[in-house]
Amino acid sequence: MVIADTDINRFIEIINKNNTFVLTCHTNPDGDALGSTLGLRKALMNMGKEVTIITPDLAPTFYSWMPGYKTLRTYEREQEDCEKIIDAADVIFIMDYNDLKRIKSLGEKLQTLSKPTVMIDHHLDPKMEADVTISFPKASATCELVYNILSQANLEQYIDIDSATNIYTGILTDTGGLSYNSSDPELYIVMANLLRKGIDKPNIHEKVFNNKTVRRLKLLGYTLSRKLKRIEKYPLAIMTLDAKELEQYNYNTGDTEGFVNYPLQVKDIIATAFIMERPDGIKISLRSKGTFPVNEFSARYYGGGGHLNAAGGNYAGTLEEAVKIYTDNIVNFYAEWLKKEAK
Repeated sequence: MVIADTDINRFIEIINKNNTFVLTCHTNPDGDALGSTLGLRKALMNMGKEVTIITPDLAPTFYSWMPGYKTLRTYEREQEDCEKIIDAADVIFIMDYNDLKRIKSLGEKLQTLSKPTVMIDHHLDPKMEADVTISFPKASATCELVYNILSQANLEQYIDIDSATNIYTGILTDTGGLSYNSSDPELYIVMANLLRKGIDKPNIHEKVFNNKTVRRLKLLGYTLSRKLKRIEKYPLAIMTLDAKELEQYNYNTGDTEGFVNYPLQVKDIIATAFIMERPDGIKISLRSKGTFPVNEFSARYYGGGGHLNAAGGNYAGTLEEAVKIYTDNIVNFYAEWLKKEAK
């Protein structure tokens, strides 16, 4: 992956000319959102910069082991303080999202600003502009972009063990443990270079994959045994959870992360949806195997997006309506895909 010299030079100029930075990421931040912001934060701090990460809402606590996690500021809980920090900042970074809808009310604040912005993201079809936009949908993760930007800018020496740990974690989680969107050989050069920083790879894997609660396991068991449905005669599946079911299992933010992937373990299932009722609306997660483009389905029917095999969106209506959209359209979408594949 080679990032355009104009973007790298502009990135360097912004870093050199400014001292105070705010890094933002999307709601319900996942490993890549946290890894990219925490990783870049530490690198910038090693350059002598003042850096604050502001998340729209609370980050999942099972990522609390990541270096720098305790420094996160949460806009929905600390709005007044966060707005003061944003107003005092020289530059705003937009990390792992490209649409203001993905940051809730924090987006309203960012819209009022007239200061430099830098977008680093790997999702399709940006819906917003920045002074510097580094967007590579083919990248495995925003964390991979962060590493490559710093490397091409000759700033790789500022990636210390903490920064490298966070960047590695983001790549690991956004590729399902390097199981999808991770076939580019250059990615493994990045991973090797992160290992050379001295990160504790076994510990990271232990924290990422074996850091769950009994509550989460019970919710997963319930979801798989009671809520997993296959669309008859088709290699398609769907799971749903409503607000009452989440309350029954004392749901905490992040408890359902990764649930959507489980139906794909069935050998002839090629696409699946997980649709969940949250206080702020209906969350749709889509996953697939091979060339089945769930990102196109998400964009067409939910106004969402993502990657070929991993996409999602939000729906403002009811859970029942969101489920009906999927079940009414996924079979025809599958038939369209088959025709294209046959050509």
